[in-house]
Order: sequence, then C-alpha cells, then structure tokens
Amino acid sequence: MKKLYFDILCGASGDMILSSLIDLGYPLEHLNDSLARLPVEKISITAEKTARNGIQCTFIDPKWEQASQYRHLHQILEIIKSGNFSGSVYRRCEVVLDRLAEAEAAVHGIPKERVHFHEIGAVDTIIDILGVSLGLEYLGIEEITYSVLTDGHGTIKAAHGVMPVPVPATSHMIQGLTLKTLDIETELLTPTGAALLTALGKQVPVMEEGKLLKTGYGCGTKVFENYPNLLRVNLYESDEKEIEGDSVYLIETDMDHISAEVMGHVAGRLFESGALDVSFTPVFMKKGRPAYRLTVMASESDYRKLIDLIIIHTRTLGVRVQRVQRVLAAREKREREFMGMRTGEKVCTYKGYSFSKLEYDALDNLSKSTNVPLIELMERYVKERE
Repeated sequence: MKKLYFDILCGASGDMILSSLIDLGYPLEHLNDSLARLPVEKISITAEKTARNGIQCTFIDPKWEQASQYRHLHQILEIIKSGNFSGSVYRRCEVVLDRLAEAEAAVHGIPKERVHFHEIGAVDTIIDILGVSLGLEYLGIEEITYSVLTDGHGTIKAAHGVMPVPVPATSHMIQGLTLKTLDIETELLTPTGAALLTALGKQVPVMEEGKLLKTGYGCGTKVFENYPNLLRVNLYESDEKEIEGDSVYLIETDMDHISAEVMGHVAGRLFESGALDVSFTPVFMKKGRPAYRLTVMASESDYRKLIDLIIIHTRTLGVRVQRVQRVLAAREKREREFMGMRTGEKVCTYKGYSFSKLEYDALDNLSKSTNVPLIELMERYVKERE
C-alpha cells in the first residue's frame, strides 16, 4: 500500500502540496494535459528547480487568462466534472472543496451555497485541488498522513480586509489538531492547504514504520532567513500488509428534544439510506438534561445525504462531522453444517488470527424451529469449533 506523509516544516499551501507531488514524480505534462480539458481560462503551468536553505525543491508557476466572474461551489464542481476525470479524482475534489466552502460559510455566517471564490482564487483553487487529486491518483496513493501543523502569526490583508493569522477559515478547519506557531509574521498555512490536508489525510505524531520509496520537496515564493519555506513529502509503503481498512465519516449530534419513537424511526431511515452503523449513547447536556448522542458511520458517497436526513428528521440544530480511518479484519461468508441444517457462517482473519461466528438470523431461526435457547446454540457452536 503506497502512502504519503507530509512534513509541515513551514506551513502548507495548495501550490506547495502540488509542487511536492511533481517533485515526487507526478509529470507536469500529465497535469497540463488534464487541465486543458476544463472549459475555463487557458491554463498553463511551468515548474523549475530552486533552492530553499540549500535544499533543492520544485517551484510551480501557474498562468491563466484573466477570469471574468466570481464562481460558487457548484459552478467549480461542474467545471471539474466536465473534464470527465475518474470517480476517485472527482470525489477527492468534491470533499476538499466542500470542506473549504463549509469553513468559509461558517466564518462569514452565510449558507455554503453563497460562498464565492474570487476571480483569481477560483482558478487557483481549481488548479491546486484538481492537480493534487490527479497527482494522488497517478502516484497510486491510498493513504495520507501529516505532521504537526505550522503557521505564522500577526495579520494579513485579504479580500475582506485585515485578518488575523491563522486566517479564520484555516482556524476553523484545523480545530482539534496540533498547531505550532513559528516566529514568522505572515500566513504560512492557507485555507486551500488546510482543506487538502484535513479532508484527505489525518494528523499523526510521527510517520509510521514502512519502506521509504522517495522524498519530494515543494516550495512557496517567500524566502525566510531562519526557516526553510518548503514542504517535504515522503512516499512509502507500509509494512502492515495484512491490515485492511478504509476511510469513513463519523456524524454526531446530541439531542434532548426527541422521543424514543422518533429515534428508532430515524435509525431505521439511516440504515435504509446506506448508513454503515447507527448508535445512541446516553449523555447529559446543559442544565443537567438527560439526552442521547446519535453517532452514524457513513461512507464518503453517502455521508452528505445522511447529514440532511438527520437534520430534517430530528430537527437538531447541527451535526459534527469528522473523517476517520478504520481497520478491518478480512472477512468471508460461507455455509456450513450445524445441527443438521445448512447455515451461514462469517469467518474473519487478522494478522494470522482467525475467528468465526454463525449469522445471527440463521441462529435465531434455528432456535425458533428447535426450541433450543439461542445462547445454548451459541455455546454448542463454540464447542464444535474447538
């Protein structure tokens, strides 16, 4: 399994992340050919080698014809979709753009649909997010992790006026993550850089053990005396060959205003709509009110519609969403003979350890037909397996 680990030495921007992938081996020609498929201003990107604190890095210089209009989220997604890229490329673009738009909407107090990307920012955003998504697919990357985040301090001038560093949108996206402030009075971690990292990857204390295949360096335009303005990325293969897993979304909300009947109804609707798991946990909310925390596990393709379902059918005022990794035991379904009947059996393996169980529905039906308690059937099955 090929993985990337981003070492955030001096912040991260969309162009620095893309530059590091090009330095790693993503062909510039492939990127330009892909961008040429978009029905937007003519885009061309050049790349050159330069040095930052004595380290050779790749620096990209994107150019395009002047844009003539603001663009909203749905318009940018339509532009990317018209390029007929693979499903994985489009999904990565969609989740990053959605995260960026949600952050901007939260900061400015407007609906996500009203967030616009400025003339220059819209094209730049497309180049960075689509370019990185294309690069990840080309390099065959299956998992992304990153180090402690770094940013500068002070204020910067933006389209909305003077803003503190980290800028509000970036600050919104990195809540709950570890951040180190460098003694540099400017922005280092941009909203696009934060969206790419937090939407596609996860923060880890250190890079996990694995076979290092190659290292790439991307840099920004600024040069600092005491800090190398570069982003390092390691391409490696994990030694954990037997571990299977994927990325899922956890959706949570705490509610003290709905009945058990509504909770059960909503849980059923969620499963019918593709939820991977649904659970309720007792919690106490403000003023000592007993309540329940609804937790839903969802795939990348389903989590947005499940959020809509939760809000509409429970009237909760909001939900928390986070992208997490899960580790799975390899599983296989087969049939076996048990007490004279053919029943379904689930066999699981993990790191050389195996375990199995009969399907619950099969045991339930067998218990009813034989009048043998379910728990006794389970005990008999375990004895047979021994």
